[in-house]
Amino acid sequence: MFNFDFINENHLKVFLPEIYLASISLILLIVGVIFSNLRFYKYSFFVKEMGFLAILSLFFTLILIINNPFINVLIFNNLFISDYFTSFIKCFTIISIIGCLIISMDCVNKINIFEYFILILFAIFGLLCFISSFDLISMYISLEVQSLAFYILASLKKKSAFSTEAGLKYFILGAFSSGILLLGISFIYGVVGTTNFENLGKFFIGFDFLNSSFDIFNINNRIIIGIICIFCGILFKLTAAPFHMWAPDVYEGSPLYVTIIFSVVPKIGLFGVATKIFYFALYEGLFFWQSVALFCSLFSIFVGTLKALQQNKIKRFLAYSSISHVGFLLLGFATGTFIGLQCLFFYLVIYTITILNIWAIFISLEINNKRYRHLRYINDLQGLVKTDPLLAYTLAINMFSMAGVPPLAGFFAKFFVLFSGLESSYNFLVIFSILLSVVSAFYYIRFIKIIFFDAEKIGLIHVNRIGYMHSLVLGSTLFFITFFFIYPNGLYLLTQYIILNFFC
Repeated sequence: MFNFDFINENHLKVFLPEIYLASISLILLIVGVIFSNLRFYKYSFFVKEMGFLAILSLFFTLILIINNPFINVLIFNNLFISDYFTSFIKCFTIISIIGCLIISMDCVNKINIFEYFILILFAIFGLLCFISSFDLISMYISLEVQSLAFYILASLKKKSAFSTEAGLKYFILGAFSSGILLLGISFIYGVVGTTNFENLGKFFIGFDFLNSSFDIFNINNRIIIGIICIFCGILFKLTAAPFHMWAPDVYEGSPLYVTIIFSVVPKIGLFGVATKIFYFALYEGLFFWQSVALFCSLFSIFVGTLKALQQNKIKRFLAYSSISHVGFLLLGFATGTFIGLQCLFFYLVIYTITILNIWAIFISLEINNKRYRHLRYINDLQGLVKTDPLLAYTLAINMFSMAGVPPLAGFFAKFFVLFSGLESSYNFLVIFSILLSVVSAFYYIRFIKIIFFDAEKIGLIHVNRIGYMHSLVLGSTLFFITFFFIYPNGLYLLTQYIILNFFC
């Protein structure tokens, strides 16, 4: 499967995007510390420059990943891998984070925190290493590098008690989930004696998982506990129920420009690495992790849908909506089939673009209104159709897409995932998911009612023009959502090609 005759001197060339990103992050940190202390330098202008430099650095990293000449190779003693699947996940992650930085640029400029961009770069460095990992140890260390940056980002607004609380909750519960993940890795290593994905895959070929007893010291039981602990640790990071308890509070307490990152970026890398672990290294234990995935899928859709009905705050609403969508993603993942995995990444691409669009709308309303006030409650959107019809109709289209109304992109995402569930004979779960999707349409349509039919109560007065780059992200994502039905086969064939390369 891999080219083992790879020259060791070329390992650094394969790892060049990560090395470049880490180096430029350190350079920007040093520059930031120096220039932020110069009295004659205008600080707000400096923060804006740092933002553009961070975006430019990510763009160059993207170019290095695309032009990587070495494919299907293992590097650094088989700790990392370079293949088409990994490159696709990396590219999509960087494109998503560039979109997040563009739409949050104006908001960050108002608070003058250049460290935000440095922390983002360090988090993406950890995420790229995490996506490339081909060993449980490198995976864990990379995940912790990303998580440490996210803990700081959650509490970045130092004068806000809510932000401090969000960072503390995220840190404590994140440390707990990391402990569970590390416990699972310890169980696997204690029995097998290796943490490399390929060696684990070879070891478990034909392994009889069902030959177990009630004795916890039984080898099979220790392996099963290890698999379940690893999966639960990843599910926590994905905000899947019942491991979702941290998400609403962290989303609500974190600054808006940080919440965008939490809701868009990590899921891409986590599903990419989960695919490598459970579809390659631990596929023989399908029965056990599949059972957990099916339960969490059902519970996530149920909890996310019902709790979102009760929310009046926008951030908490989007947190529970995200939990519901993770349930649909887990449905595709739980099938254990080629089609299910393809539909998972098909859904993931559409969901990421859709959620990026909705955050672009909300951050526009946050920073471009006559009376500067925080956009916190859903009722703050009353009368938006009168004050800004373009954003009102954009938000309406987005909500219809998230509800799965045809012919918008969200309909195709849910259709393909549910179809993969039917192919795997998960009829009850599919029917249950469809019924809950009908229920979820109520709270998405509630936004439409508030925007268009509560027009006599004007809450927000939008007067300022949106920036050019911000408008570009908003317009391109809206175009994708609206006109995706013209040629959905393009994305379908792309995901099929990527997953085919993963299995081959």
